[in-house]
Amino acid sequence: MTVRQAARRLHRWVAWLFVAAVLGQIFLAGLAMFGAADSFALHDAFGSTVVGVVALAVLLVAVVGRLGSTGVGLSFLLLVLTVVQTMLPQARGSLPVVAALHPLNAVALVALGVRLARPGSGDTPRSGDTPPGGFD
Repeated sequence: MTVRQAARRLHRWVAWLFVAAVLGQIFLAGLAMFGAADSFALHDAFGSTVVGVVALAVLLVAVVGRLGSTGVGLSFLLLVLTVVQTMLPQARGSLPVVAALHPLNAVALVALGVRLARPGSGDTPRSGDTPPGGFD
């Protein structure tokens, strides 16, 4: 198995890890909202480190696996939306309507992560060498 083939297989698993990390992040927010945690500090720290690192890994593995413009593009979008996610709460004081997009963006992150993780998720292959995730 080549590095490219291994990266294509790994991409799917790293995307599922990203989905799990975001779901964990939502759970941590729930802990803080409902008083099981003293603050959102763990939610903030986990989101800006673990979730961010896994989002970056999704993109890097997509590039190494040469998943094509769709796979790399969606992986890049995942990283961009992750960065935006960390910035949205900062708008709470000046633009609360913008900050309110934070939970909706989390839903978008989960949906995009699942899209990247699912094999054969709608792209029509141009050749017999279609990697996991359906990207070529």
